[in-house]
Amino acid sequence: MQRFKKFVFPVVAVLGIAIFSIVGRTSATDVDYVYEGEPEIVAVTFASAWCSVCKILEPRLAEIVPEFSDKPVKFVRLDFTFGQTGSIETQAEAEGLSDLYPRFKGATGFTLLVDRDTGELLDSLTVNHSKDAMRTAIAQAIALAQRNKVADPA
Repeated sequence: MQRFKKFVFPVVAVLGIAIFSIVGRTSATDVDYVYEGEPEIVAVTFASAWCSVCKILEPRLAEIVPEFSDKPVKFVRLDFTFGQTGSIETQAEAEGLSDLYPRFKGATGFTLLVDRDTGELLDSLTVNHSKDAMRTAIAQAIALAQRNKVADPA
């Protein structure tokens, strides 16, 4: 019986962790976009399956993302579930995040709002933001990026 208990507990623990990491994962990037121009900002979420804060942040963010489907913002998720792989860095570079990525790689549980043209960090979203605060921050970041573009049309 003792050997049975030593076997069952690890199996149940591994299954529980696997189910916990799969269930309830809502990606904020699973949205149909109708905006036809280049995005002004990139909203990049640093996340992983094992991040407990992400399990609160991502569903909250996913609820408001459809409201921005026709706005100049692109939502991107960098998934660190399996560590800091080269594919994540490649994805970050493709999104114009080469300067910010090294500072934040491996950390999870937040979303950065980045000016697509300049790479400037405009704001960040955390689990402490309500849905209304997230909406406001994204709208303000879009407006700021558009003002920066008008001020420096280079």
